[in-house]
Amino acid sequence: MDLLLPGPGLAEWLLAALGGKKVALWTGADAGRGRGGRAARATTAALRERLGWVELAGASGLDGLVVVLALGGAEPPAGALQAVQGGGTLVELAHPPVVPWWRPSRWAARAELVRRASETRAGVWLGRGCFAVEQWAPIDAPRLLVTCGRVRAIPGS
Repeated sequence: MDLLLPGPGLAEWLLAALGGKKVALWTGADAGRGRGGRAARATTAALRERLGWVELAGASGLDGLVVVLALGGAEPPAGALQAVQGGGTLVELAHPPVVPWWRPSRWAARAELVRRASETRAGVWLGRGCFAVEQWAPIDAPRLLVTCGRVRAIPGS
């Protein structure tokens, strides 16, 4: 998929989708670099404080999981979705890796990475136990790839 449709503003959408729910936040070690990464980190940090999101480690019975990571970087733990109850929401905020301005030859490589990653991110979450997966880019952070879906009620089915 080379074209991602623009979606709503990120903070407003997250607030509407996850407000009043028990949500965990997992942030990759390399998340938060670049314009898209900073936008994802700032938004999730503000919402974590406002809505009382918890850390993923040791959490269970969650209504949702928010994952912030860099494309091609660290992946969330394989059992991350086990903490989310059936029908819960998964939201992944992925941003492209940073390319130093003095390395323009890597810009094309980053564009290719983003294109390939946008094609495979939905497949990763489908394979881990999600359904109704969709992808879009927020209008206020167009360099961010949002992949969201629902967690299956019956694991492994």
